[in-house]
Amino acid sequence: MPLTLVLLLIVAVCLLFVMVDAFVNLHEWLLRIHIGRWQERNVWQQAVERKAKEWLRHAPTVRQTAQNRLVLWDIIRGKYRNSTIQTWQDAGLLLGLGQVSAVEYARLHPDALNVRNVMPEDLLLAYALKKSECLNPQVEVKMLEQFQNVKEQGTIYYRPWVKNVRFVDTLGMVLPFLHACGWDDLAKRQMEEYDKAILNGVFPAHAFNLETNLPMGVFDWGRGIGWYILALIETADMEGQNERIMKLAKALLPHQKVDGGFGCFVFNPQSRMEASATVLIGLLFLCAYEQSKDATFLDAARKTEKALMKATRRNGAVDYCQGDTYGIGYYSQIFSVMPFVQGLALRLSKKIDSFDGEA
Repeated sequence: MPLTLVLLLIVAVCLLFVMVDAFVNLHEWLLRIHIGRWQERNVWQQAVERKAKEWLRHAPTVRQTAQNRLVLWDIIRGKYRNSTIQTWQDAGLLLGLGQVSAVEYARLHPDALNVRNVMPEDLLLAYALKKSECLNPQVEVKMLEQFQNVKEQGTIYYRPWVKNVRFVDTLGMVLPFLHACGWDDLAKRQMEEYDKAILNGVFPAHAFNLETNLPMGVFDWGRGIGWYILALIETADMEGQNERIMKLAKALLPHQKVDGGFGCFVFNPQSRMEASATVLIGLLFLCAYEQSKDATFLDAARKTEKALMKATRRNGAVDYCQGDTYGIGYYSQIFSVMPFVQGLALRLSKKIDSFDGEA
């Protein structure tokens, strides 16, 4: 092959990579034009719901990679999209949309749940379906069968290749389902085990090592705290959870930003507002308000909703959700949309509606 042709081919490939990167970044920029210009709650809520229903059929990709360069290379290597990430995205949508949408989802995705090799995120999706009475009882039995060995004395790990490490993500993904199925002994053991990785009896570390009993990662990762919150609020009637809910809600109040949001690293006031932390902390505040009737928590929850409104694109998509992590201590620099947050934002807003006239 002539040298000139080889050089032209190399230039063409380089241009293709550059064009894909440019397209991805330009597309994101265009969608953010006029972001956050929502004035009326009900109009915003309807837009969020429309987008959530749209994504239930065709969800956007939540990227596995943590950078905006060489996107085409990530796609070619199969590193751009991860099916396990998409599973908990669907779960979040269903937790916000409710039973009608869950019935539709079960019809459209009859094989959405992995019953041969169940992972924690599968349990979260199973919980969302079970909560709406859409989970096939036979599927539920098959999923639980895989955890019979740990029911008596063990705890559920996140991945088989790190059996000695427990992640805060796992709490949010598995506790709601275990509790809903009546497996409270395992749910409580899973929660109490994680007390070894709690700072000042309140803030959870990203993970901890069972062999050393030492925490791993940071204590103020926003979505990590969010996963912990999801475990708490979905099992609020379980022994010991009320105390945890109130302690965490009180401890988080001083870290709320002026605009009502919470940072991707909660303790750092300079960290950018992150939507998944904000929405889950908002739901925690509502749970704390239900328990205490302290108007401070309801006011704080309403502020989180306002922060989410400011982070919502003109098409109704909630933005500024941090991308998926790719290791303990390795946090994504990508902030974009995320179906998981979309559904929970809708849930937060509708729950706030139920307190109209209070406080």
